Amino acid sequence: MTTLFDIPWHFPAGLLIGFAAAAPLGPVNLIVLRRALSGGSRPALGIGLGAALGDALFATVAAFGLGALASLMDAHVVPLRFIGGTAMLLFAVLLWRTHPHLDAPDAKPIPARRVALAVLAMTITNPATLLFFASAVAAVGVENLGHASFAARLNSGLLVAGAFAGSMLWWGVVCLIARQLRGRLTDHHLLLINHAAAALLALFGLAALGSAMQAAGWI
Repeated sequence: MTTLFDIPWHFPAGLLIGFAAAAPLGPVNLIVLRRALSGGSRPALGIGLGAALGDALFATVAAFGLGALASLMDAHVVPLRFIGGTAMLLFAVLLWRTHPHLDAPDAKPIPARRVALAVLAMTITNPATLLFFASAVAAVGVENLGHASFAARLNSGLLVAGAFAGSMLWWGVVCLIARQLRGRLTDHHLLLINHAAAALLALFGLAALGSAMQAAGWI
């Protein structure tokens, strides 16, 4: 049985899970790093907020045991992969066509709010993220989650808050890394990073679409 003394440990457990979910190199990391290099920490953190909200949603599913939503996502895994893959490809095209500058804003910058929404869509349309959160919650061994009692609801809320905070903590780390690199880069370096990020995003998108077609039995 979980006591009040045990409840605060759900927040640091969520913090670790959220940090671990955001840290692996992937399309969102590339987007946030690129924006931090060209536009500064504030818009980059705004974009990271979109990913953190997606992580918090999955943490909610894992902590509160929303089996119906999990089943719904599992039943629609193919269209979700198609949506996520298409979003990555479209964003890769937009990213490739931008021409960032270190000392001035892009000529036609993609608004951070729009990018944050795209990042949120990428996050919540990735069923693997839900699997990660479900597995991570089980792995850290936190108990008395769900909505059966006040303590369980509080535990779950603390876990979700920790996951959101952990994800945002990682995006802060990315911004700090970008700040250290910024003075050593030229516009040409930034353009190369931009193109590399766009190419990797396109590869992620193609992989997602290929996975969707395979799941659908088309290939």
